[in-house]
Amino acid sequence: MIFIKLYSMKHIIAYSVIAVALLMVSCSKMDDYKKFTDGKVIVYPGKADSLRIQPGRNRALVRFLLISDPNIVKATIYWNNKANHQDVSITRGKGIDTIKAMVSPLPEGNYSFEVLTYDKGGNKSVAALKQGAAYGDVFEKSLLNRILENIVYQPSNGTTYLNWRASDAGSIGAEVTYTNINGKVTIKRIAKDAIQTTLTDQNPSTDIQYRTLFLPDSLAIDTFYSASASRKITEFYLKNPGAPFLQSKRDGRWGLVADWTTNAAARNMSNGAVGGWDSYNGGGFIAFEYWGTPQITNGKIYQTITLPPGKYRYVVTVSEIANPLEATYAAVNLGQTLPDVPDISQAMGSFKFLDNSQNGKDFAVPFSLTQTQEITLGFVSTMVVKNQSSVRFSKVRLYKD
Repeated sequence: MIFIKLYSMKHIIAYSVIAVALLMVSCSKMDDYKKFTDGKVIVYPGKADSLRIQPGRNRALVRFLLISDPNIVKATIYWNNKANHQDVSITRGKGIDTIKAMVSPLPEGNYSFEVLTYDKGGNKSVAALKQGAAYGDVFEKSLLNRILENIVYQPSNGTTYLNWRASDAGSIGAEVTYTNINGKVTIKRIAKDAIQTTLTDQNPSTDIQYRTLFLPDSLAIDTFYSASASRKITEFYLKNPGAPFLQSKRDGRWGLVADWTTNAAARNMSNGAVGGWDSYNGGGFIAFEYWGTPQITNGKIYQTITLPPGKYRYVVTVSEIANPLEATYAAVNLGQTLPDVPDISQAMGSFKFLDNSQNGKDFAVPFSLTQTQEITLGFVSTMVVKNQSSVRFSKVRLYKD
């Protein structure tokens, strides 16, 4: 028993010597460390939390949270490998503070940002790091304008319609600038997903400017714009323009064309009750026919509209001509009616239809206006000599060049 106790005491003494030695080494290392800290305790203020960089036009907004440490009085933002910096004075409130600082100007490019906070004693925090960017002319010049399919004006209600193609990724909308009927320049913001824009007060004789708006990313603080484009009204809506033409009155196959004026001479069906509209093969056409039916002399189908100055094309699509025609014209004239066939040369413009070589084709009647005027456009036909002849038109359009 005495041997065992002596053996245990030897181990205890040995362990004690080792512990004292380790403690002395540890204290020596701590003393060495104090040489570099001047014997002071290192204090780290609260770090910038949830650091976020929001890009802008040659600038960036730096945002972060201060969640703890009421003693923070300053933050420093570094970029360009600390070649540049910006100090931000901070007055802490109660609880969590949101700190925002605008870094400007910044040349366009990508950056690594570093944020340090400082307390009243001059102690600095651990660095918070975040990648960010600034955008500028190079980015903006790469942006493409949204495609505007056409601009159509409806004279009957004074409304202009802008028809758009789908918008590009990154686009947040478009901006349309136009002159209204009172001469005032008006700007209208267009939603990204809008397919058609309606302007109820646009002066149809003036141009429309438009540009597309972009954000380089969802956090961006500035909007960027494509180059502006200028367009004129490209088409004027006509009432009941066809494909198919609608009827306002019908008697079997034949009827009257809705929203068009049909004179008595063109009503050569059902004892003069209808004529000028044909439902041949289930369609809807403006038509003249002399085929075992009463003759047509100066039959007219037309509509009247008021147009601003400009160059125009009245375009007619032929569906079918059966047998050569005697005298059938598409015509445009000043005023509220069309001239008779013998006086067709007095019209502002006209086109004569001949035979089935014109089937399925478009034909234009160009004309010009130097001032806002009322015009009449449509068709005039005489069928008295060549029996068994007919013509059907599938649609009409009015374009502004």
